[in-house]
Amino acid sequence: MVCAEFAGQAPRWARAVPPILASGALRPVGPRAVADLARSLWLLGPTPAMLLTASAIRYPDRVAIVDDDGALTYGRLREQFEAVAAAIAALAPRRPASVGILCRNHRGFVVAMGAGARLGAELIFVNTELPQQQLQAILERHDPDVLIYDEEYAAAVADSQFRGLRVLAWHEQLTGTDDLPTLDVLAQQRHPAPPPVRKAVKVTLLTSGTTGVAKGVPRAVPMKAIAELSATAMTTLRLRSRDTALVAPPFFHAYGLAALLGPLVLGGTLICHRRYDAAQVLDDIARHRVTVLMAVPVMLQRLLEVGTAGADLTSLRLVVTGAAPISPTTITAVIDTFGPILVNGYGSTEAGLVAIATQRDLAEAPSTLGRPALGVSIRILRPDWSLARVGETGRIFVRGGLGYDGYTPDRVARPRAKEIVDGYVDTGDMGFLDAQGRLYIDGRSDDMIVSGGENVFPGEVEDRLVAHPDVTDAVVIGVADTEFGQVLHAFVVLAPGADPTDDELKRHVKAGLERYKVPKRFTRIDRIPRNPSGKVVRSKLQAHNES
Repeated sequence: MVCAEFAGQAPRWARAVPPILASGALRPVGPRAVADLARSLWLLGPTPAMLLTASAIRYPDRVAIVDDDGALTYGRLREQFEAVAAAIAALAPRRPASVGILCRNHRGFVVAMGAGARLGAELIFVNTELPQQQLQAILERHDPDVLIYDEEYAAAVADSQFRGLRVLAWHEQLTGTDDLPTLDVLAQQRHPAPPPVRKAVKVTLLTSGTTGVAKGVPRAVPMKAIAELSATAMTTLRLRSRDTALVAPPFFHAYGLAALLGPLVLGGTLICHRRYDAAQVLDDIARHRVTVLMAVPVMLQRLLEVGTAGADLTSLRLVVTGAAPISPTTITAVIDTFGPILVNGYGSTEAGLVAIATQRDLAEAPSTLGRPALGVSIRILRPDWSLARVGETGRIFVRGGLGYDGYTPDRVARPRAKEIVDGYVDTGDMGFLDAQGRLYIDGRSDDMIVSGGENVFPGEVEDRLVAHPDVTDAVVIGVADTEFGQVLHAFVVLAPGADPTDDELKRHVKAGLERYKVPKRFTRIDRIPRNPSGKVVRSKLQAHNES
């Protein structure tokens, strides 16, 4: 029996050498820069502050970030986060052990991250779309010593009774908050530098939180994991130090954070905006000669809806997506529009980056999530924890360099930890591996619908519905039924002017899938509810069904 277990191992490291050399990451520097790099590594350790500092040493005058406030060079970025770190150390009653960051996509997020890492503090990245009650619960649970946040969250932070040091990041007017320090003001102050860090700082990301309060996943990222992630990016994505990357996913998310750090680590230029606008993305690609576009699937769908006719996309050589499922229909449409330059990544907050589907993978098998990233091993397990066969669906378990040690303790409700088997963590997804080691996902284990004794994963039904020319988006949920236990209820978003009947949609699904996978009910809605990373909030559809 051929078991379903594959890993990104040694032969791929050998293949990584040429693209690493081509990326410019190992470009020689002068003796003074070498000394500065060595001194900074000794002072900062393997932290985000060191990664940003290394690029500032190598490319001080190169533009690091272009946001809604204009351009910022690497040299100025380094000066700002170092000054902010020193100012916070002077303001705080004791050396901060943790820094919460509640910022949209702009330079303030990066400055806050660099400053927190320079202090050696745990970095807690907070979801910018949390309702006030959840934000209060998150702040109570993590209780950061410092909270750096955008002005739009000032009222919510005040209502949360947060007791730590508060610093404003993005702000337009300071009415009612005049007594708060801002990143701009702190960056202009001069204070003694904080003590050396010399070790990896803890980074805490929040899960998507589509069902209840988001859980915190803390980890200290070791140098080995940083090397593996960097090598994967340079090998699979072929990122280069001269790239101009437009990063649209929210920075607080695991994918958004990785997309943010990738270009900055290599010395590239990052384009970002506080809010996503598809038309602006097309304008940015032409204006800034963007070479790499990073976006979650729903953002790519918005681009396709806006239309690219007349847009100058000649500079674009790579489109990277991830963080949420993308249908084969959308993959085909993106490739038809932008060319064969799409790469799809798969991972989770708990497991980190798991697999990447290259341009070739998607051309050969549009539904695949690709092969394991460097340093990652994937196992498909049956309910009894035995290894599934190649092609057999089971639970996807992952072991990688980031590691997973559980969730941040919660004083109110103890979060249930992910299952770990022989060092492999459960992703919560069901899927299989083919003979080439490529991963495929059927759906979330907790989304599975049992209808008339048959197991149905909504994803394949949704993909089939979206393949209908009149359907632009679809989600399928299970609803209670006295005869079948559960039946499928499809929520569909129709193309402008389209009005297919339920029977037409049923015939379309039945033509490609088994009879028991045909939805019994259809509801037409204007837009599928999704969280900032593009994942469907199925609880809202359940509520819609019950109302």
